[in-house]
Amino acid sequence: MKVPFVNYELLTKVIKESSIQALDENIKDEHKPVIQTKSRSSTIINPFVGKVIAVYTGARSKRIYVTSRMVGFKLGCFAFTKKLGKSIHNSEHNRKKIAKMKRKITQKKVRKTVVKTVKKPTKKKK
Repeated sequence: MKVPFVNYELLTKVIKESSIQALDENIKDEHKPVIQTKSRSSTIINPFVGKVIAVYTGARSKRIYVTSRMVGFKLGCFAFTKKLGKSIHNSEHNRKKIAKMKRKITQKKVRKTVVKTVKKPTKKKK
């Protein structure tokens, strides 16, 4: 059985934060310190439960509140690197691409519909 990969720096940050929270139990959920990481490949383990981890997606950091149901998954599963939704597909750049593809398709259809006429052989006179 493979041992789950956890970035060493991330693990030390989580352990430090849990020791601070053990000393001061009056910290509310709103004021919990956020742990920054770029390690999307780290596996979520039990000490991470109840912590807020900001995972870097390449452009910005996505805050993730870790629950017990997330244990065993990678941090990258909860922080998407690409935009989702209709707005990404309706951009000006994509409209130009779609129009170009439509032109190509119609040109191909026009080329295929052209019927070539077969010339009848003429009889040669002797």
